[in-house]
Amino acid sequence: MKKDNFVNIAFDRLVKRFEKADVIANMEKEYQQTKPSFISPKLIDDNEYLKKVKLNKDAICQSLISIKEKGLNSPLIVRRKKDHYEIVLGRKRLTAAKCFHLNEVPCVIIDVSEEELLVMLAADIRDSNYSNMVELSLVCNKLNKDYNFSQEDLAKLLHQSRSQISNIMRLKNFNENILKDISYGKLSFGHAKALITLPDDLIEEMVEKIYQNNLSVRQTEKMIYEYKNKVDFSNIQNKLENKFNCKVNINKNSAKFSFESETNKNKFFEKILKNN
Repeated sequence: MKKDNFVNIAFDRLVKRFEKADVIANMEKEYQQTKPSFISPKLIDDNEYLKKVKLNKDAICQSLISIKEKGLNSPLIVRRKKDHYEIVLGRKRLTAAKCFHLNEVPCVIIDVSEEELLVMLAADIRDSNYSNMVELSLVCNKLNKDYNFSQEDLAKLLHQSRSQISNIMRLKNFNENILKDISYGKLSFGHAKALITLPDDLIEEMVEKIYQNNLSVRQTEKMIYEYKNKVDFSNIQNKLENKFNCKVNINKNSAKFSFESETNKNKFFEKILKNN
């Protein structure tokens, strides 16, 4: 769908505003100057767009340590949603606060459109020390599908190449177990980029090999390359045996032919010479 001029202007302003590095950190500093509301964590729901993604336990532990030592000083950024609230920024801290069963947490309530919310999430994930590529994949696909963000637009917003954006967006095609492993850091983004090129029925088999053999990204890429370029020697062997009435043994570097009789061997050479 083509944007009209008014939408184009608003769209360009939105991208220009949030493409700046550390824009979310600066926004949160401004929010800290705002008098917070104190809300029960029980009334704050997970983010609608990110709830599918399991949080990295290490990241939550960092938040737990911080809250244990300093309390929850920085307010969470939330928006109203019916009789509850939805977390916008501070998802890990909210999870940690719920783990500690805090009665209330400081919050700044903001009013943003769905599109701006998604762009905020994209910028926050981009600048996070615990960047979760599965979260980013979900946000990018939603921006692309619902708000016509092209891969070029997303590349500009996220400071990535278009090919990298394409790789990020394709992550959502993995099944739930693989997405969970990527979210937890059990599988790296590098592993995921290599795996996504495989047929679905081979991905889980390859993941098991990665875990069993502790394969690096480079080793995984090499194994996948070899798989894609593997010649089906058994199929070739069967065809040759049927055509020339002989036994054939083929490996990567050689092929051996054996014959039941001298007559069969001569017929084989006759056919070869005839074809030439």
